[in-house]
Amino acid sequence: TPLRQRGGVFYLFEETNPPFAKLSHRMNTIQEGQLIPLWPTWVGHATLPVCDEHNSVLMEMSRPWHSHLNLFDVEHPTIIWLKTHVHNALTQWFTRMGVQTLPELLLQARMDTLMYGEQRELQNAPRTYLSGVYFVNTPDVTPIQHLRSDCLPSHFSLLDPRVGFNALALVGDPNFNETLTVKPVGGNLMLWPAYLRHCSRVHLSEKPWVRVLFGAELACSSSN
Repeated sequence: TPLRQRGGVFYLFEETNPPFAKLSHRMNTIQEGQLIPLWPTWVGHATLPVCDEHNSVLMEMSRPWHSHLNLFDVEHPTIIWLKTHVHNALTQWFTRMGVQTLPELLLQARMDTLMYGEQRELQNAPRTYLSGVYFVNTPDVTPIQHLRSDCLPSHFSLLDPRVGFNALALVGDPNFNETLTVKPVGGNLMLWPAYLRHCSRVHLSEKPWVRVLFGAELACSSSN
């Protein structure tokens, strides 16, 4: 059963309940009645502990921050706190996936702030193994009439790039919806395979929406 505890403990959105088979690098037989997830897409989530004070610091840091700099290079207690939790999440990710030896990773992070009316187009992270986001604050949405029902302002979406894989999926099939859209909450951290595309829907609040975007690149790939 995926971990559901709060306090920085990492868990996966997608569940594998019976009769689904558990992922294992040693799986070489199929038991009767089993359904095996051949190529599932996993998305991780954690609520970081004692985050309010650190989030206030990150809000202050976001104003003068230069987006081209690596945030994780900054020697600051709050940045060290966040980097430690990101590293813990990555460690739990590889453990959950059955990776026996934790690979050497290069971490990059940057502050990203959306003002009223701004959005972020679909993108992914080439050369990166895992991508993630830490929501510094919970965006307030200004009530606006006559919006489309699917507008979902100030929401964050992940999209699977495998076009057509769910073309014949029925309602209730885990592959029916290739999109995961979440309402950001300050203190929440998300992690996903870097091949997924993500976007930030239009921000409709006078208060800035601040996030930290980060990525983990395999150290061996940086020399290729």
